[in-house]
Amino acid sequence: MKKQKSDPGIKLTAGRKLFLIFGIFILLYIIGTVLPLESTPHYYNRMSRVWNWTEILILLTAVYYINKTKVFRWRQAVLSLLLGAVCLVSLFRDPRTADIIVTSVCVAAAFYAACRLFELAGVENVTLQAGVAGSIRSFGLGAAISIPLALLNVLYLSLSRPVNIGNLFRSAAFALKPAIAEEVIFRFFLLAFVCHLLQGKPEKRSVNLLLYALLVLPHALLHVPDLFFKSPGMAILMCFLNSVLFSLPMALFMKKKNLQAAIGMHWLIDFVRFSAGF
Repeated sequence: MKKQKSDPGIKLTAGRKLFLIFGIFILLYIIGTVLPLESTPHYYNRMSRVWNWTEILILLTAVYYINKTKVFRWRQAVLSLLLGAVCLVSLFRDPRTADIIVTSVCVAAAFYAACRLFELAGVENVTLQAGVAGSIRSFGLGAAISIPLALLNVLYLSLSRPVNIGNLFRSAAFALKPAIAEEVIFRFFLLAFVCHLLQGKPEKRSVNLLLYALLVLPHALLHVPDLFFKSPGMAILMCFLNSVLFSLPMALFMKKKNLQAAIGMHWLIDFVRFSAGF
């Protein structure tokens, strides 16, 4: 992505906006964690509730920017719909039809909005410019590098219950949904959103650190709300390990490489986990 100089005042304002956004997420997270589960019978645990609420928040933000930009891009729209449609494959694995549809719509809206935000910020969207061959190479690179992490993840999970090798084809297909959805919604869109606020790539170290916090912490926190309710100390430990071992490498791939590489890394980790029966 090409660098573009920004006025320090803009960066300062953007930093405050990032703090505000993160604050809204934390407030939403706290409410979703402490609110009795019986008050929202649609959700079977706190993780699904907070996750869905966060996706709706990002969906509304994406729709706002799509409406604000006005200009329509056919190629970006087709790719957005394709990514959203692929996520619908989870309907064959998960009975929560409404939540999966929300996720798929959010993926489509977030991807399209992100592409427009990169364009408005004057930042090169390397994800769109990779081409088919480049996308395959990036996906493969991300997948190859994630092999040790995937094995480590299965090793940890096997401490609680035995490995049970399942259908590899189904595992490969079902792993596409979390890989695409989480990388598009929680990293690709948020990266584009920050670039739009800054009107270019973040250059100041403090803003870069805040950017990585935004790309890493919400995604890690969304995996442990139920654990926070039962054991806050263990939840903090798991959130830290998840951030360092999984979320941060994916965020680095997203920022330094492209969306395809981050999806490849995420996909292989989930593919190995599903194949092992977890």
